[in-house]
Amino acid sequence: MNLGSSGGGGTGSSGNTSSGSGGGGQAGGITVAGGSIGGSGSNSANTSGVPGSGGYGSGGGSGSEMPAEIIRPKVVTVKHPESNKPKPTTKKGKGIQADVDVIKEFQRCKEENIQRLDLSKSSITVIPASVKDCTSLVEFYLYGNKISSLPPEIGCLANLKTLALNENSLTSLPDSLQNLKQLKVLDLRHNKLSDIPDVIYKLHTLTTLYLRFNRIRVVGDNLKNLSNLTMLSLRENKIHELPAAIGHLVNLTTLDLSHNHLKHLPEEIGHCVNLTALDLQHNDLLDIPESIGNLSNLMRLGLRYNQLTSIPVSLKNCTHMDEFNVEGNGIRQLPDGLLASLSNLTTITLSRNAFHSYPSGGPAQFTNVTSINLEHNQIDKIQYGIFSRAKGLTKLNMKENALTSLPLDIGTWTQMVELNFGTNSLTKLPDDIHCLQNLEILILSNNTLKRIPNTIGNLKKLRVLDLEENRLESLPSEIGLLHDLQKLILQSNQLSSLPRTIGHLSNLTYLSVGENNLQFLPEEIGTLENLESLYINDNASLIKLPYELALCQNLAIMSIENCPLSALPPEVVSGGPSLVIQYLKLHSPYRQM
Repeated sequence: MNLGSSGGGGTGSSGNTSSGSGGGGQAGGITVAGGSIGGSGSNSANTSGVPGSGGYGSGGGSGSEMPAEIIRPKVVTVKHPESNKPKPTTKKGKGIQADVDVIKEFQRCKEENIQRLDLSKSSITVIPASVKDCTSLVEFYLYGNKISSLPPEIGCLANLKTLALNENSLTSLPDSLQNLKQLKVLDLRHNKLSDIPDVIYKLHTLTTLYLRFNRIRVVGDNLKNLSNLTMLSLRENKIHELPAAIGHLVNLTTLDLSHNHLKHLPEEIGHCVNLTALDLQHNDLLDIPESIGNLSNLMRLGLRYNQLTSIPVSLKNCTHMDEFNVEGNGIRQLPDGLLASLSNLTTITLSRNAFHSYPSGGPAQFTNVTSINLEHNQIDKIQYGIFSRAKGLTKLNMKENALTSLPLDIGTWTQMVELNFGTNSLTKLPDDIHCLQNLEILILSNNTLKRIPNTIGNLKKLRVLDLEENRLESLPSEIGLLHDLQKLILQSNQLSSLPRTIGHLSNLTYLSVGENNLQFLPEEIGTLENLESLYINDNASLIKLPYELALCQNLAIMSIENCPLSALPPEVVSGGPSLVIQYLKLHSPYRQM
């Protein structure tokens, strides 16, 4: 048993309906007198956005973050059938030697008519003029170097279709770049461009343009010249305004404008009718134009963390959307029937807004939904029957609202897997909770619950039960029937004892009962052979520990801070949790085991 120490462990539940714990001190192996073994940190709320494009292709991705293009790809994903030769490379990390190697690579490129050249992450500082001899190149990868400028001779690569210059120090581009009449993909992510170089607007053949993470403030009207673009990423710049010229990019399928300073969008955005993914999250948007409804092919729309107070009714036309996420705005209500019109929705995230009630639209709006997140609003009631048609709903997050009770039909939510009612004002749980036979995660922390119904023992699939910071004085013995339970959080209640049946929780790995009124731990705790973390800190009446605790062979984290443990020798207690466990081992009747 390898025992370290930290401060006492408080707990908290996260916004993705999972539970975490806070260590309150340093994690791992620091010995603190009267402290704890190990330490842990708290899970943070899960925030999601809209997926976007990865690599050098177009279109959306899966998951909930739109973003993004592959960062530091080891092997770039664009492939051309005409180039099957092994990619050449320079000697990595050789500084000045790398620049010498570049000349050799260019010579080889000329002699062998190489079509794909990868000189990425090679500590290159200068591209020699001899690059003009590499006229056979179709793909040229220079990302992750130290290049601050390109020679005019780069414009001689007439056959070039892909040019990757991301992760360099470019502040401008040579005008000769306009000679690349076949260029399709241009990657300029993570450079130092303060504007979009004029020459880019002359690259009419471009289909994919990455400008993410530069210092761009203005997008010019000449953007209209890039009408062949299917993917445009301007993520993480300093753009305050988008020109009406965006409407000329009618072939766009993916547009990423996230993490900028946009307050408004031009009506012309509605002309981009082929868009399937539009990411606008983390801007300063005050409104969305009605023309957004023209984007009937839209599947992903990222609106998280803006300053929106309403959503246009025209969004009803975007019926291909499978995710609706407006987290972190100031929205009080949605247009009538909006969610019901978006019949392909499977995920709805309305967290961190100003909702006082569920969106209007009745049960029909949740017919195909599997996950609903309404965390951090001001909702005081879940209407009876609101989920009567939501036969596939498995996750509901109502954390940080104003609920005082749960609906009487909660017993009909039989497909539910995760429920988060943390930080509300619930005073009791309905007995019908036992009907939720598929429930695996139940978060009820920070409420005012005084009892848990005996029927809790019927939740046979429960893995996480978080009851932190309530007013519980006892637990039903039926809790021992939760044989799949792995995490039990009872921190900050008024418990004076634990039921002996807790020893039946054979899969339990985490038990937090700190900040209670415990006077003893049941001997049966020694049967918890999988227990790894035990928090019993701040129990002012806990004077002894059972010898059986030493039988928990996997115990690695234990907090005993602010427990008197007066039945143990003072020098043992002052030595910390590790010494306490050793003492229990040496003096227990099980020491031969």
